[in-house]
Amino acid sequence: MHITQEKLKSILLESGLVSDEDFASAVDESHRSGQSIGDVLIGEGKVPEDYFAELLSPYYGAPVVNLKKEEVTIDPQVLDLIPEIYAKSKNIVLFAYDKEKGIGKLAMLDPFDYDTIEYVRAKLNVWVEPYLTTLPSLRYGLKHYKQNVGLEFNEIISQNIEQSLSIAKEQDLSKTATAVSIVSILDNIIEQAVSLNTSDIHFEPLEHELLVRFRIDGIMQEILSLPQVLAPILVARVKILGNLQIDEHRIPQDGRFRFERDDGSSIDVRMNIMPVFHGEKVEMRLLKSGARPLTLKDLGMSDSGIEILLSEIKKPHGMILVTGPTGHGKTTTLYAILHILNVPSVNITTIEDPVEYEFSRVNQTQVNPKAGITFANGLRALLRQNPDIIMIGEIRDNETVEIAVHSALTGHLVLSSLHTNDAPSALPRLLDMGAPAFLLSSTVNLIIAQRLVRRICTSCTESHKESPEMLHLIKAQIKLATGTVKNVPETFYHGRGCHVCGGTGFQGQVGIFELFRVTDAIRELILREATVGEVRKKAIKDGMVTMFEDGLDKVEKGITTIEEVLRVVKE
Repeated sequence: MHITQEKLKSILLESGLVSDEDFASAVDESHRSGQSIGDVLIGEGKVPEDYFAELLSPYYGAPVVNLKKEEVTIDPQVLDLIPEIYAKSKNIVLFAYDKEKGIGKLAMLDPFDYDTIEYVRAKLNVWVEPYLTTLPSLRYGLKHYKQNVGLEFNEIISQNIEQSLSIAKEQDLSKTATAVSIVSILDNIIEQAVSLNTSDIHFEPLEHELLVRFRIDGIMQEILSLPQVLAPILVARVKILGNLQIDEHRIPQDGRFRFERDDGSSIDVRMNIMPVFHGEKVEMRLLKSGARPLTLKDLGMSDSGIEILLSEIKKPHGMILVTGPTGHGKTTTLYAILHILNVPSVNITTIEDPVEYEFSRVNQTQVNPKAGITFANGLRALLRQNPDIIMIGEIRDNETVEIAVHSALTGHLVLSSLHTNDAPSALPRLLDMGAPAFLLSSTVNLIIAQRLVRRICTSCTESHKESPEMLHLIKAQIKLATGTVKNVPETFYHGRGCHVCGGTGFQGQVGIFELFRVTDAIRELILREATVGEVRKKAIKDGMVTMFEDGLDKVEKGITTIEEVLRVVKE
């Protein structure tokens, strides 16, 4: 933006929403994360998104537009007058165009970008009216470039299926897998997945079809059904991209490739291929290359939770563990912690499977069993690299536990993840994997359990009253989680469904957390190998907020629904 930091500061301080300390903190986070100061303040909830634009509107002398509002209709034909690559590079969206009147309306993050305004004016030969918009609004507008992909998806797939069926009789899979029609089918599936913010693509061979399913906001959705005869060809295509053995069908294979998009961006795709009854199942995890790690606030961690975590990561040694099922954001939380710890004065080394985000000044090693690099022997080797902080992607076996515990004992801060249902359950899991109780009591500082729930779409949130049956169920869940009964509010929220969220009522995901500090009292319980129930009861008595309570707090604030919390956390 063409606005000085001092001018932005004076505008925000005058609004009364931001203090000097808030602004200074936002400046620091802006330098650390690469976000603008305004985006940091909006993300932290200091300034409402729409109001931030209203504050800057007089400075720019430009009206404000929110592209997510229902009264703003973006015509795909108008949008396509400006190339997608140029629109994304300049942060603009042409949302209205009247050739007869000679006027074009341009949503911009920076209405003082006169070079861009002049380019659009000359290209369209119309008078350009600049409108100030916010980053979330702009991103929503830019998504409309992919609407054509969605509209044409089935048609493109259908055309290529017909061509692919004609080559399916070929015996040489390596040739048929590189046919234009097969390449086009896979590319369009991946492109469609990216446009829908999909985290995982599944190819599932059934008796008479190949089922394509996407995981969107944590929920599996059926997208496409392809003829079963194409299954081995598409699997072969995926294997070629991942440099895997095409003729190997009996054992699981893991690979990775980078998918280059038309707009110049790229997506890293991590794949696993597993033999199943009717062929081979493909799972592809989509990882956005160069995406910045989210902050703890972005993840949904409460202020009290952040305070606890920050106090624990300041300790020079010990273990911090993140637990939860696969696909519930454990690695993302670990990356957010690393982002805070990543300062020039420390040496950070990681061993991961896979490396999902590249950090500057962090030494990252990827597990590679073919090259002899496992979590255990890789960890043993990196200890000779003189690290201050070690991140282990996942603790999977006894050997890794042993090395991790001894690393924490010898002056290192160790971060890792584990698969358990809640935070206290991590302790018996580690004991079961061979870690002695007296060592665990000396090394584990903090255990974070988490789940991901869908966020209510902010464009169509509405309140409602829950039924007496649901209120009774909530109270029962609270009693099971905490041992006490608390009052439950009668007003809840949900999304009614709109054009922004595609009628689902949800948009994006947020974490619910349980932070379990290992206090001296808990260490005594560990030493005598107390049951999980005893440990959990003591932790709650000492102030631990359970995942269900954290989820209920987000329900009360209108962030998610009670059904979502019950879906992922049910005692």
